[in-house]
Amino acid sequence: MANRNSKRTNLVFVILLLAGAFLVFLQPVVSVRIIKALVYYMIYPSVSAANMVIIKTGDVADNIKSMVYVHQENLKYKQENQQLIDKLRHYDAMSVQYNKLIDLIRVPSVQFTRMVFASISVREPNEWYQWIIISKGKNDGFYDELPLEVLTKDGQLCAVGRIVETYDGSAKAALITNVLSVVPVKIKNKNINCLAEGTNTRTLKITYIPFNADVREGDEVVVSGLSSVFSEETPVGVIRSVSKGQTVDFKTATAEIYFESNISQEVIVLIPDKEIK
Repeated sequence: MANRNSKRTNLVFVILLLAGAFLVFLQPVVSVRIIKALVYYMIYPSVSAANMVIIKTGDVADNIKSMVYVHQENLKYKQENQQLIDKLRHYDAMSVQYNKLIDLIRVPSVQFTRMVFASISVREPNEWYQWIIISKGKNDGFYDELPLEVLTKDGQLCAVGRIVETYDGSAKAALITNVLSVVPVKIKNKNINCLAEGTNTRTLKITYIPFNADVREGDEVVVSGLSSVFSEETPVGVIRSVSKGQTVDFKTATAEIYFESNISQEVIVLIPDKEIK
């Protein structure tokens, strides 16, 4: 019986000794150091070995405290970061409103005309260059054939379209790019009268240009005095290419519209002031 106990004790000792030797060659991470300290204490139980175990365990506790502290700090920084993001969004929204106010200040006054701002409530993707629905109508003094314009980057009002259907709280407008739209125009500073026809795209077809007229790429297209909707000299677009027409009397050109790069969510409706004489 005594031999069995002795053999069992020797076997445990050998196992612990092999385990200790194996752990010696491992990386000294915290968990390995604790296990090594425990094995050392089991092989050589002493006060110094017990202190080693306590010290190693204390390091783990300190590490856990540090991890908890770092986690709390991360949560705090995330919360502060979210607050900064919310403030930045609020700043962006305020900046947009500020820029709109600046645009309002820049809007040039049109003689004998009252300007009303209306939001674009509907602009269908498949009819992008044909129609829009605006958020004001008869209740705001709107009626058919009123012009819609927007402010360009140069601080001028450019042609967008005209109201064709009016309801109590909304109105439908046909854009100048609508294939059914025809606007009497002229080449600025050249006294060349012609027509701007819609193409359902971002460009206009300028027709009835006299064959010998000096029209070049970069020339500005403005409304002529023959228009019954827009004021004379209202900017429309810029010539991008010139080609000959089907007859020897006239040629055609392609003009890029101004309002495409300036239209956002609002347009300006110009209402003649009937009270002014």
